[in-house]
Amino acid sequence: MPLALKNLNQNLEPNRSSLITLTDICKSYQLGQTKVHALRNINLTIEAGEFTCIVGASGSGKTTLLNIIGCIDRADSGTYSIDSVDVHSLDEDQKSSLRNTKIGFIFQTFNLVPVLSVYENIELPLLINPGISRQERDALIMSSLEDVGLQDKRNNRPDQLSGGQRQRVAIARALAGNPALVLADEPTANLDSLNSHKIIDTMLELNQKRRITFIFSTHDDKLMSRTTRKVVIKDGVVAL
Repeated sequence: MPLALKNLNQNLEPNRSSLITLTDICKSYQLGQTKVHALRNINLTIEAGEFTCIVGASGSGKTTLLNIIGCIDRADSGTYSIDSVDVHSLDEDQKSSLRNTKIGFIFQTFNLVPVLSVYENIELPLLINPGISRQERDALIMSSLEDVGLQDKRNNRPDQLSGGQRQRVAIARALAGNPALVLADEPTANLDSLNSHKIIDTMLELNQKRRITFIFSTHDDKLMSRTTRKVVIKDGVVAL
C-alpha cells in the first residue's frame, strides 16, 4: 500500500468521538443562467456511533449534503473532516481509497447488478481493494449475509428476491468492508410498510452491534421516529 494511503487509513481509525465535522460548507450549481445555492454555511458534527436522519423537502439539499459527506461531491467552500482528516486536502486516489474502505452506501433503488448473484453483488466493492485476499473476502461477505439473515440466498440473483430482501443485500454490500460510516439515501422509499420496519430493525441492530455510524436522508416517519437524532435541512441551511 502506498505510504500516503497507509497513513490515511491509520489516521482514520475510529476514536469514538467526532467522526464527521462540517464547517461553513457551501455548495451551488449553475442551471442555465440561474445559480442554485444547494447548501449555505452548513455546520454539523456527527459523533461516532450515531443513528442520524437528515430530513427536509425535495430540493432542500439533503442529497447534496450526503454526497459531500460521502466524498462523491466537493463543497465550493468550507471544511470537511473525517476523524480530523481534512478531506479537501486529499487527492482523488486518496478520496477513492477513503470511500472504498471507510464509507458504505445504501441506495433507495438498491443498485444491484441483475446478472450477478447476491454473493457477487456484495463482493464487487471488495474487489477494488487489493489488500483483501479471496479468503478474507469470503469471510466478510458471509458475515454480512449472516447479519442481514440472507445466508441461504447467496446464489440467488436479484430478480429472485423480494424488495425487502434486495435492500438487505444492499445493506450487506455496504457493510462488507467494515466501514466506519454508512450513508443511506431514502433507504425505505421503495418498500412497503412491513419491509420498511424490517429494514429499520436490521439497520438499528447493526448500528448497535457493530457501532457503525448511520446517516440517512428520508421522508419516512417510521425511520425518523427510530433515529437517535434528526437534522432538518431547509433551503440549504440546517434549521434544527
